[in-house]
Amino acid sequence: MIGRIVIFALIVGLVYLNYTTPKIEDHKAALLAELELQGEIPQELQDQLWRNIDYSNFMVCSFMKTTVGSVMISTGYLKKVNIVNNKWAEETRRSLKSRMDSY
Repeated sequence: MIGRIVIFALIVGLVYLNYTTPKIEDHKAALLAELELQGEIPQELQDQLWRNIDYSNFMVCSFMKTTVGSVMISTGYLKKVNIVNNKWAEETRRSLKSRMDSY
């Protein structure tokens, strides 16, 4: 009987964690908010930015990483998204600023 209760609790816990895993839209919103600290980014540049970023979902947590080098950018767990690579955000902000100046 206790074994069934433990298995049921584990299943309920996994379902809850899967339900609260941030989706790709949540990650994009957090990254875009971080990048737009110094000004708005045009839609065309945003589209170019998302081409170089990959989303991974592991049922209980999710990640955004670069397609080249697989450098982790953000993590998501329990509907919270954290930017873990501030260096990437600064470099991308500088790159986007130079593109916007020539845009």
